[in-house]
Order: sequence, then structure tokens, then C-alpha cells
Amino acid sequence: MALQTFTPGQVLTAAQVNALRANDYNQTVSTKIASYTLVAADAGTRIVMNAGATNTAITVNTSLFAAGDTLMIQNISTSGVCTVTAGTATVSSAGPLAIPTNGSGILYFTSAGVSIFYPSAVTASASGLTLTAVETFTTVSSAAINDCFSSSFNSYRVVFLCTRSTTNQLLFRLRVGVTDDTSANYNYQIIRANDTTLTGKADNITSYTFNDATNASSMAAVFDIHNPQIAVNTLAQGQSTQGLGASASASSVFWYRHSTTSQFTGLNFIPSTGTITGTCRVYGYKDAL
Repeated sequence: MALQTFTPGQVLTAAQVNALRANDYNQTVSTKIASYTLVAADAGTRIVMNAGATNTAITVNTSLFAAGDTLMIQNISTSGVCTVTAGTATVSSAGPLAIPTNGSGILYFTSAGVSIFYPSAVTASASGLTLTAVETFTTVSSAAINDCFSSSFNSYRVVFLCTRSTTNQLLFRLRVGVTDDTSANYNYQIIRANDTTLTGKADNITSYTFNDATNASSMAAVFDIHNPQIAVNTLAQGQSTQGLGASASASSVFWYRHSTTSQFTGLNFIPSTGTITGTCRVYGYKDAL
């Protein structure tokens, strides 16, 4: 209900008393379908924004409200956010002034020209990583992850978990569509450590060595790959840990470079012999704040 003014000696009608009593439970509601500038009669009411536009505004001006006045603002539009906007008045908030769909907040006035907005719902911050592909494979001779690279991201995080039934190397190739790139343009360096430290390096070969531990019963690897879908050299670096039977393990650190400017859309993991079982997930790194 809008704020009412009474004079000394005035006799209230039953309708006025009932309206005051009803306001204890239900505020007067006015629905707006476009950006709106508050007026004095909005004090004590609920403003519901239901605009079709992507972004709308509630504008707050001075000399309309008194200290202690409050009003509720709610956004039920599915098209976008509504932003509480300072016109000639001051609007402060410890949180955002943007109200997401199904969000709301209370606007409280400390004076005729100064207000504080208390949001009750805000848009959750987006994750810095977006899952672009997940592939689970069981007893396969190769594990392809297609269409995981796109123009949406420049850098990717790959998480590879594998239980192996082979005792030989695990190789890694880039893909275009569903076709492996087997050109002799792969370059890598790998450092592996268990009881001794071994360093491997190869240039101009047809795949990367992803893991060179023998007798590996399982493996977990995490690596970042940069610009696979852009016409520049593809670069990557990461690390892995391998289980070597019941009581031993080994770890590797590796660096990759593809020496052409080919543009890739996926990748493939291939054991030199035998089969592999496991899961691979690919995440894109968010490029903007």
C-alpha cells in the first residue's frame, strides 16, 4: 500500500483501517514493463519489473522520499537484469545494484537524497573454467575427444584419468574433426622421475609421448593446451603421475609444441600397444572478467 497521510482529528473509515491492516501482510504492487523512475507514492510499495528488454533501470531522484522510507524492488523479467540507478539521489550498496531474474532488494532512504540498496539475490559469479567435453572409454585402442576446441576459448585444461592394460607408452595426437594429425610436426620434452631421473626429447615426430613409464597400471595427468584452434603454433605443458604396480609410482613433467599453424578441434590418446580405460575432461579457460 502506498504511504498515506492523516490529519489530526480525522476519523478513519473502515476501508482505510482494513487497508492499513492488509498492508501488514501484502504490499501494494505495481508492475512495470519498461525502465521506471520512482515517484513519491512508491514509498512502502513493491515495484515489480517485468520488462521484455535485456536491461532496464529503476531511477532514484532526490526530494521524493523522507528518512526511513523503504520500498521493495523485484525483477521477474526473464529477459535480463534490472539495475537500481542513481538519478539526482545517491544510491549506495554493499552488493551489486543489478537485480537478476527472480531477484529483489530493499531500497532504504537515510534522507531525502540518500538511499541504500540491500540486494537479497545477486547473479552468481561465473566459473573460470567451462566444461567443453567429457569422454569415458573402456578397453579401447584409442580415446578420441572431438569438438572440444572452439573459438570460445584460447586456453584449455585437460584432465586425463586412465587405468591401463598395456605396459607401453601412451601417445597423444591432435585432431581435425575426427581425423588425427599424423604429420611429423610434433615436438616434445619430458622429464620422468622414479628411482632415477630420465629426460626425453624429440622433434618432428608424428605424436607426443604423453607417458613413457613402463608397467604403468594407472595414470592421472593434467595439462594446459594453448591456441589449438587458432592459426598459430599449438603449445602445451603439464604433469602426470603413474602407478607402477602395487607399491611404486613415477611422475612426469612435459612440454609440447606443434610446429605448424594448423587449427585443431580435438585430441586423441593412443597406447602404443594394448588398450586403455578411463575418462578425459576438457575445460575452457574464461577469457574475460
